[in-house]
Amino acid sequence: MHEEEREHMDELAAGPAAGADSAPAPAQPRPQLSITGAQTAYGTLDQYLPGFTMSTDWLAFTVPHSDVEAVQELVGGEWMEAKKGFNGYPRAWLCVTAGGGSGRIGTGMLKRETEVHVSLSGDIVSAWPAEKVQAVRLWVRDQGGHCTRTDLALDDCAGCATLAQVIAAADAGQAVMRWNIYDAKRRCSYKGTEHVHGEMITFGSRQSESYLRVYDKRMEELAKGREITTSWVRWELELKKERADLASNRLAVLPIDEWREFTVGLLKACISFRDTAPDDPSWIRCRAEELPWWRALTEGFKRSRLITLKVDRTLEEAKDWFSRAMGPTIAALAHAAGREWIDQVIQAGATRWKPRHHQLMKQSEPDRQYRLKLRSLPLGEETATPQGVKRRDN
Repeated sequence: MHEEEREHMDELAAGPAAGADSAPAPAQPRPQLSITGAQTAYGTLDQYLPGFTMSTDWLAFTVPHSDVEAVQELVGGEWMEAKKGFNGYPRAWLCVTAGGGSGRIGTGMLKRETEVHVSLSGDIVSAWPAEKVQAVRLWVRDQGGHCTRTDLALDDCAGCATLAQVIAAADAGQAVMRWNIYDAKRRCSYKGTEHVHGEMITFGSRQSESYLRVYDKRMEELAKGREITTSWVRWELELKKERADLASNRLAVLPIDEWREFTVGLLKACISFRDTAPDDPSWIRCRAEELPWWRALTEGFKRSRLITLKVDRTLEEAKDWFSRAMGPTIAALAHAAGREWIDQVIQAGATRWKPRHHQLMKQSEPDRQYRLKLRSLPLGEETATPQGVKRRDN
């Protein structure tokens, strides 16, 4: 199983047990640790989800002549240089979000010193408004670059088609598709199929230029601590290489309100669910009537809304993320460079505040003092370790 799909299934498994056909039930936010060590609790996202929605869930591109500073200014975010390269590029920069998403920039390839490669995960790109997504695609095209991967996500939050229906149709040979294979994955407890933790079905191969995954997005979001009370099945079309570049160039110039129909056209060019049998001749399969749920689903997708999922972090969440992600580094620097140097960095950082930092400043302090969980030491000892400063007062 590919790493991203394994992450999807792990997140689904962490969610509440539910069958594929079970009615969605209200769930309380349950913060989970992301891959960055951040603990992020989100409020309800239901306001974004009724009906059908569309978003860009991944974007990777290469430009032949640019520099890291220009790319960082284009995509935004806070970047730091990594200790090792990325994707064959000897120099790399990393941007990590509190929600677990990441962005990477690579450059410095031998004989291609001015080439810059960028890979941005869904947590970054899905937070952009459509206008920014289009501006970045257009910039890549105008720079003579090419898109190497783009994921287009269509979300069914109206309950038009359950994952069980999709899997059953594929098993019955009713999936008329450009691929030769599909793979249904289910994660259950020891109780068997009556205790399903998550399901996903994929069409095609990850090595091909087009690939489709359909999975229960609601379970994934519940595992992240986000409260979802509606059904939510995601159809995610992953395009790579030439197909990604062709689609990206089209989206760069196509009016934004026409993106949805274009994306649905890409999806239907790859797969269609029809009232047919696996042993029917190809011409019969292709001309058979579409299944009612597939016809209703794709019509709904054509009317979907373009959304930007963005939830501000609270002060407590920001402090918790900082203590987990940056605590060991701050402790080591305090020991090696001294507390005075730390204070100078804090003062200098105040001159570079952005709107999100001012938003945190407006939030009041919690009633209780925020404390790091430190292990006790013998009386009078204070030691700086890779795990942080361990101290005991007299």
